[in-house]
Amino acid sequence: MMISALASRLQKQLEGAELALAQGRYEHAITAAGAVLKEQPACLPVRVFLRRAQLAHNRRGPNIFMRFRHSCQLRWAHAQLRRHPARAVAVADQVLQTAINQPMALGLLGRAATALGWSTTAIFAYDCAHLNRPHDAELALALGHALLAGQQAAPALQVAETVLQRQPHHVAAQHLRRQAAIAVALAQGNWEAPGSYREKLRDLGATSAASPPPLR
Repeated sequence: MMISALASRLQKQLEGAELALAQGRYEHAITAAGAVLKEQPACLPVRVFLRRAQLAHNRRGPNIFMRFRHSCQLRWAHAQLRRHPARAVAVADQVLQTAINQPMALGLLGRAATALGWSTTAIFAYDCAHLNRPHDAELALALGHALLAGQQAAPALQVAETVLQRQPHHVAAQHLRRQAAIAVALAQGNWEAPGSYREKLRDLGATSAASPPPLR
């Protein structure tokens, strides 16, 4: 969802948040943008703006009590994710209001967004988590799979290659690289061309892993 698709009152509210951010009134900007996001959690531009305001505010993280509370909330939301992904998004957003880099919350947001079909939001969530933990292979692969699901095969391939540079025998990364390589070749229309996807699979040691797609 784009900002232009929001109700006019929400657009005005977001304009006020943008003005507040420009004036350095971070708490007002965060509160206003958070209220818009609560009503329209699928609007990625609002989510991106909110995170920008939160990072600019650079407030301290939660205390021990709040961290324990967040942990309980996130565990409950994870347990309910399959049946109630929208609730999981709401819980993740609530935690991220006071702990913007909480890895479990960002991961939960990514999984819930995937379940809801919000591919760009899933990519955003995993990318934020990956930026804070660049050497975490599991987070990197989650980002790669989100990119692949969002029809961004080339960046997904780059993610897989980066993981394999550090861990050459990582099976999940090899699998992602194979999937992304196939998607890139298909997008380029090189299924039957010399030097195409099949040769790439052979280079990856996986020539028997896939068969040509059915003719349409």
